[in-house]
Amino acid sequence: MYAAGALAPHEAEAFEAQLAAGDEQALEALAELDAVVCALFDSVASVPVPEGLSDAVTGRVAEDARNAAHPTANPQIWRDWESDEQETALFVRRAADAVWEPTGIPGIETRRLFVDAPRNQMTMLVRMAAGTSYPRHVHAAPEECLVLEGDLHVGDEVLHAGDYQRAAPGSKHPVQSTEGGCLLMIVSSLSDELED
Repeated sequence: MYAAGALAPHEAEAFEAQLAAGDEQALEALAELDAVVCALFDSVASVPVPEGLSDAVTGRVAEDARNAAHPTANPQIWRDWESDEQETALFVRRAADAVWEPTGIPGIETRRLFVDAPRNQMTMLVRMAAGTSYPRHVHAAPEECLVLEGDLHVGDEVLHAGDYQRAAPGSKHPVQSTEGGCLLMIVSSLSDELED
């Protein structure tokens, strides 16, 4: 990694101190790899990094760290969503206006589609990162879930893109998890209860 210039500055300094101290094994390994790394770099065409990519990646990492350090008290953030007013016969929420909100469970975000508080119902997209899980809960009303992408594990069931599930009022949902990440569309109650 040092020969490729891929070490973080503090790691590079530590390795250079090791070299300066006369670590023969490190010096020999670096000498052997130096020619290989140079040959690899010479054989690959340089690819420019798109403008803003570095800042976007750094910002996302910082946001994920903040979310993990300061989780929302209640991961059911939709309980605080105000009802959407439908002033016309057709309600549209544009993809260009999408806002993904962290739930307080690191790696799980929601995108609000429509909230009908008088009917105690909401429609949302849920994005779960690989390896995340959502806790057991009891349904106050029917819940419908369509897997749009990835895998969703619900007890012994494994759902994939295109699979649908419906949970009856009063039913208990076991822990829901994903191995590779998933995107779900959910129509559910605003008042499901988490179990301890």
